[in-house]
Amino acid sequence: MKRQYVASERAHFMCPNMHFGMVMEIDKEYNKEQVEATFQRMAEAHPFLKSLIAYEEGTDKLYYHVTDYSQINIVVRSNESSLWPDYKKISEKDWNVFENGMLRAYIYPKQQGMTLLFAAHHLLVDGRGLLELAEEFANDYVGETAPVYAEEVLLESIDDLPPKSKLAGISKLLVKRMNKLWAKENHTVNYEQYAQFVEAYSKTHPVDFETYEVEKESVTQMARLCKEHGFSMNDLLMAHMYVKTGTEKIIIAADIRNKFAKYQRGSLGNYSTAMGIAYKAKSSDVITVAKEVRALVQKHLQNNRTLMLVLACYFEMSPTLLDAAAISALKGFKSKAAGFVGAGMFGFGEPKSHSITNLGKVENEHIKSLTFIPPASPAAKFTLGVVTLNGTMKACSSRNDM
Repeated sequence: MKRQYVASERAHFMCPNMHFGMVMEIDKEYNKEQVEATFQRMAEAHPFLKSLIAYEEGTDKLYYHVTDYSQINIVVRSNESSLWPDYKKISEKDWNVFENGMLRAYIYPKQQGMTLLFAAHHLLVDGRGLLELAEEFANDYVGETAPVYAEEVLLESIDDLPPKSKLAGISKLLVKRMNKLWAKENHTVNYEQYAQFVEAYSKTHPVDFETYEVEKESVTQMARLCKEHGFSMNDLLMAHMYVKTGTEKIIIAADIRNKFAKYQRGSLGNYSTAMGIAYKAKSSDVITVAKEVRALVQKHLQNNRTLMLVLACYFEMSPTLLDAAAISALKGFKSKAAGFVGAGMFGFGEPKSHSITNLGKVENEHIKSLTFIPPASPAAKFTLGVVTLNGTMKACSSRNDM
């Protein structure tokens, strides 16, 4: 396999809370040997599940170092009551990807079936990729359908983005200026500094999580409204958020797998981008708002320059500047360039925005229930993760109150 580098994912390297989770319940009881065999087959199908992150010798480049063994960390608990403490504990220290694999699996056996918590580092997958891994485990362990090998092929440069994605205007000017200032400052954040910062940061910046379930009847009614009025479920969820919270900006994730020509079906990595949808609700009627939001979202999706703006910035910025962005904005490292990038461009200085990641609908007879735990990025005050399994919608929120 060709060596894969951390490129468009570099901003996820030195940033607190760059992980997210999937809670899955299945009816088949826990069997140690069968569970380990399933994870082993998954690791053989996905080289990144056997990978650690490493620096390329003599450079600042990071790459996925594929080892000979599965790097999935499997933990079996005696009681499901420890699930949320297990997940929250991940934030207490930085996830050292040089020494630990990028997928952690917590297993909670029950009298009938078991519950699993998959926690993934953002360098491994995006939200949709984690959903695919959860389904893959269930299809193998319950349905006895083994995963299929998928070569890992990541976005390598800005040339991998679709036409008209390159930076222009003030964005191009700002990135060029910050790169120049960063080179002039001539100092970088080392990993030990960052790890110490995260440990102190987590003690003063706890994250609260809350889960919600929407009954099938309500989901059916929401789907009917979407069909009648020509907007999507995501547009409707955003409308509710604009109306109920009064926020004027929502960050949403957009899947770009179909825009990346080299994408291999089933491969891991990040194939999503983030868009900020600025909108001030003038009505409390969610249908009216959803229609207006629909028009704004479609306008962003149809313009590669706005759709790919974040990824284009990542590709054009110095990698070590990206490393320092979050910690500088959060006052753990002093740099004018990195501080401006982190606070002024990426919003790490103070969480103000709201965010939604909706993974859509899944039909899977092997899974009893499914909940997506969204990342608790320092840039977002409130993030909602949504997934609909077999007609039942579940949502989970993460809240940063700095």
